[in-house]
Amino acid sequence: MKKNIARAGWGTGWHVFPIKSLIEYINNHETYSKEVNHMYWFWKKGSLEEETYKNIKPYIKNISFLRINSWKRRREKWFLALCKNIKDLFLFSYWVFQSVFLLKKHNIDVVFCKWGYVALPVVFAAKFLWKKIIVHESDVHPGLVNRIASKYAKTSFTWFDKVFPNAITVGQILSEDLLTKNSITPKKETEIIVMGGSQGSKALYETLAKILQNNKELENINFNIVLGKLNQNLKSLFSGLKNVNCYNFLSQQEMGNFYSISDIAITRAWTTSLAEQELFDLKLIMVPIPWTHDQKDNAKWYVKNHEGILLEQDDSEFLEKLEKVLKSLKSYKKNPSWRDKKKNITETKDKIIQAILYS
Repeated sequence: MKKNIARAGWGTGWHVFPIKSLIEYINNHETYSKEVNHMYWFWKKGSLEEETYKNIKPYIKNISFLRINSWKRRREKWFLALCKNIKDLFLFSYWVFQSVFLLKKHNIDVVFCKWGYVALPVVFAAKFLWKKIIVHESDVHPGLVNRIASKYAKTSFTWFDKVFPNAITVGQILSEDLLTKNSITPKKETEIIVMGGSQGSKALYETLAKILQNNKELENINFNIVLGKLNQNLKSLFSGLKNVNCYNFLSQQEMGNFYSISDIAITRAWTTSLAEQELFDLKLIMVPIPWTHDQKDNAKWYVKNHEGILLEQDDSEFLEKLEKVLKSLKSYKKNPSWRDKKKNITETKDKIIQAILYS
């Protein structure tokens, strides 16, 4: 019997694009596509999720977007945040009933939870209706939603070991779009891709700009900087630097092209991006977002297991340490491995989808 599958996962591209790639993989798979009647994507109106859904809807006909709200726990200690938490907590029961209604209306059989606060009422509704719940956790330390969801899940998948009791370690959900034929000619100089993202990365870009200005020792390194949609105004920081190119946003195909030619990544410690960069054998210089403990712990794992370099943005000597690292790697060229990248990506998806459809 064909299944109706719902997905709930949110926020940044590092969570949205894995869900998108999972949907596309099912749609394009000869066997899996025959097992699925309809797919649903839960999230908020006007979100990146809805924008991504609109982009794939023209070629994936059996998918719908379901708009809901949810309670977001605000950890700030000021009074207004407390008031909003209390208000949303009272509204949360309504969002659960809303999710129950939508799960019943669309006869949804399975809920796949990736992460994010909007997923929580959907998970509670699925538990109430005895629907199958599948969880995937990306980080070393799971967030609140996945900690709750894993208690009700039929199967929990993780990238790191021992995140949940009885979870299956499968790796990150990555997109095959990264493997498109490279259209960029690699150069003999060291190539660095810089990915600070849109959230709170002004200080990182400003520090890098200060290092590169009037620093002749780094002039032979090529920097490709992905600013993010919210940081377009920071492009002026790098004006006049001939070895720097700035981009507001890169698609997964474009990102794969840059990974292919890059030797080093200066990056935040999102686990999806780290897994992408490690797949392409990049040397990782990781600068976690200072106010998130999970990114720092993710980075520590890559320091231990992949010889990554961890720098802390709120360190008083951050500029000096980043400059020292860049100078030490000014002639670095990566040593590409011969692993089967496509197999690495599809094996993870196969294990998750088989749990969704058959377990």
